[in-house]
Amino acid sequence: MSKLLYTLLFLGCFCSLAVAWNDPNDNCVFSIPSTEDQGNCVNYDLSKLAGMGPKSFVANGYNYLLGLCGNIPDSMIPKQCMQVNSTFGPAVAYQFTADSCYAIGKLDASFMFPVDASNSSAGLRIVYGKGETSASESDPWPRAVIYDFECNTEALVDSNPLTLVEFPGYTYTVRWPNSVGCPVSKAKGDCKSPVFDGTWEMVRYRPKPSWYDKAKFGIFIHWGMYSVPAFKNEWYWKRLMSGEAEYVEFHNKNYGCSGVMPEKFPCTGPKFSFPDFAPMFKAELFQPDEWADLFKMAGAKYVVLTSKHHEGWCNFPNSYHWNWNSVDVGPNRDLVGDLTNSVRTAGLHMGLYHSLREWYHPLYEMDNKDNCSGTLFPDQVLLPTLKEMVEQYKPEVIWADGAGDAPCTHDSIKYWKSPQFLSWLYNESPVKDSVLVNSRWGRPAIGDYQTGGDRYTPGKLVPYKWESCYTIQMSSWGYDRTEGITRFWNTTRLLWQLASSVSCNGNLLLNVGPTADGRIVPAFEERLLDMGTWLKLNGEAIYETVPWKFQNDTAAQDIWYTATKEIVDPIVYAICFRPPTPGGTIVLKQIQKAQETYLLGYGDNALSAMSGPNGLSITFPEDVPLGSLQHAWVFKLLHVQ
Repeated sequence: MSKLLYTLLFLGCFCSLAVAWNDPNDNCVFSIPSTEDQGNCVNYDLSKLAGMGPKSFVANGYNYLLGLCGNIPDSMIPKQCMQVNSTFGPAVAYQFTADSCYAIGKLDASFMFPVDASNSSAGLRIVYGKGETSASESDPWPRAVIYDFECNTEALVDSNPLTLVEFPGYTYTVRWPNSVGCPVSKAKGDCKSPVFDGTWEMVRYRPKPSWYDKAKFGIFIHWGMYSVPAFKNEWYWKRLMSGEAEYVEFHNKNYGCSGVMPEKFPCTGPKFSFPDFAPMFKAELFQPDEWADLFKMAGAKYVVLTSKHHEGWCNFPNSYHWNWNSVDVGPNRDLVGDLTNSVRTAGLHMGLYHSLREWYHPLYEMDNKDNCSGTLFPDQVLLPTLKEMVEQYKPEVIWADGAGDAPCTHDSIKYWKSPQFLSWLYNESPVKDSVLVNSRWGRPAIGDYQTGGDRYTPGKLVPYKWESCYTIQMSSWGYDRTEGITRFWNTTRLLWQLASSVSCNGNLLLNVGPTADGRIVPAFEERLLDMGTWLKLNGEAIYETVPWKFQNDTAAQDIWYTATKEIVDPIVYAICFRPPTPGGTIVLKQIQKAQETYLLGYGDNALSAMSGPNGLSITFPEDVPLGSLQHAWVFKLLHVQ
């Protein structure tokens, strides 16, 4: 075997560096490790597509020329790219306008992954990295182009790319459903996965496990020592130590002298600091099986529990938080382990929230004092705790938080060493093929999906995967016993949050705050059960759907659309929050015609629907049992125009 051929096989591509684009016999064969059969390879053959030549594509105000398995021939390079080609060298793909051009991928910097990290037969991801950087900009990394060939037996080989999205910056992901994205064979082999090297440049290439996008709805749980006072919110310790009057006065009156600003808040009697709450956090009524059953009945598909919040208390035993965890003090049980077992038994995915910072940890405070010249806290506490947690509980979501106040906010990525941890997670951990992480790992950081701010509600299509973390209790994530029932969002509002998120390419992670004794109070429970009843009837409009070409119907945003994943002629769902009138009409302004229209929960009875100048007018049935259909009404539309 020649040295050149050996090199190309090692990279995962048996192809020529100078493809003759009009020759359909050019060899473009890729092998990736099987996610199902260890030691086997899954083989893909893109030769026919490569032989058809580069594809032109327009997106986001730019033109793209996209090659495959070979550099763009000189004769096909746009004239505005000729200078780039002569100075930067040949490229696989170009991004250009009338007066600018960038090379966005190099043939000798190629990587191959499954398009779904958990399923090597679902399609092939090809990355061409080491593209051009901008002399006038401070680029975080070189440009790169990513081709996601999804296995679609109905798509023709010469089909065009479906979408091109720039995310993260300077990273151009091309979604390309195609029959060549289906495996041609499986066999024993020495194929290897690319190694994540501890840099964001490489981490950004990681494909996502598909289960998360299909799930759509998860439960967030904020539970810890702050659940003992249950006063205002989970930042109780920070607010107390900062001298906020309502916290200090409440604490001194009900528990003992905090010692905070004694000249301003005089107090007589025994001392009582926040750590003294630890023995009072007993979780004596905690029934993890009942929690898991409730979440399943709510229609959730995954659960994310706080393993550690900003105060540093851990809901699991570990080697780095001695006497500051739920086994050594308080409940004297492994809360993370118990709930993890119950959630998985219920058939749901389990994830863990983990705060990067710890407000008053001595090593964290030392790092703060020297402006990040040292990284004692990440090295000796955070990173080893995370690894121990992953190896013990095997979470499928790691939900990071608290990176924003790193001692060196100008370079928080460097302080937290996030890409190094994520590289270990994706290379070596027991959940490397199934885990996802959010994006709160420092600034600037990326994740498998974007979190945005708390209660993020964009109201418009976001081209990349994101999540809305949202509270049922309006003001707090941890349980707040000062608020009455009017401060809990009602079920209709929570379903609106779910529908609008899914319509705009997001998931909803809905928070509950249990009590210190381990109960989920009826106000939370009632809303979750109501959502589960609605999803049992209407879940096909939520689970495993994709955004449609329109997201909402009116300025009032009371109708949201989703669709099935078929590229051609998908089923469209219109989720209507406008209270219906029996025998009245609903007008869907974004739809002109549908051959068949149904109301979920009304059986197989087709509804009367007529096209008009303002859209599709649907007559609501006279005999719909409104008592069983509540909150939102879902129209199922077939063969939509």
